[in-house]
Amino acid sequence: MKYLLVILLILVVFWLWRSGRPGPKKAAPPRRTQSKSSEKKEITEMVACGFCHVHLAKSEALIGRDGFYCSEAHRREAGA
Repeated sequence: MKYLLVILLILVVFWLWRSGRPGPKKAAPPRRTQSKSSEKKEITEMVACGFCHVHLAKSEALIGRDGFYCSEAHRREAGA
């Protein structure tokens, strides 16, 4: 019984010692700053390839007889 009280006393002292200590400091969240990339982003229209249905930017798509295509090979295949 005496050993149980000693162990309990040690656990209480340890718990009080740990709760009184300040823990590791958490890093502050990074500040948001205005950068050149976030000033004004251009919104571009997306189109689907008429052959494989992959979506890509309209400015990068190839225009074919039946719509837009992602590559020259798909434009040829769809036209054949």
